[in-house]
Amino acid sequence: MCRRNRSAAAASACEAILRKEFRVQPLARDLRIKAVVIADPANFFTADSFAAVRIPVQLWASERGGRGLSQVDPRLTPESVAAVDRNLPAKHEYHVVPNSGHFAFLSPCPPTLAKDSPTLAEICTDAPGFDRVAFHKQFNADVLGFFRAQFGDR
Repeated sequence: MCRRNRSAAAASACEAILRKEFRVQPLARDLRIKAVVIADPANFFTADSFAAVRIPVQLWASERGGRGLSQVDPRLTPESVAAVDRNLPAKHEYHVVPNSGHFAFLSPCPPTLAKDSPTLAEICTDAPGFDRVAFHKQFNADVLGFFRAQFGDR
């Protein structure tokens, strides 16, 4: 991502990260957050990153991760999401989406969008046999069901 973003602020932050001088701040707990859904997180975490998590979590992983996609961080692998699953201390839901890549969690693309650029084509193209429209119908229902189970039908 650092190579693709050319803004001065992003360049400065990227340079600091690459020099391992990025200022790490302790995360603040936001008591308003009562449950979370996480889809295909990259491995920016340590085993201790989740020690204080005490809220319900629904974690989703793509079976294929971001491998082979030039725009995706190389740390975005099925193994990185499995590490998040192993390190969550509280009971949680964990779903692996068969035959999916990282971008499957994005909404289906309009048919003409992929024709506009190679980057968009990469984001909009799924593995043979993967139906993003059908997946999103089920994914949306499962996410909604998770939140309803946590908060009721508010």
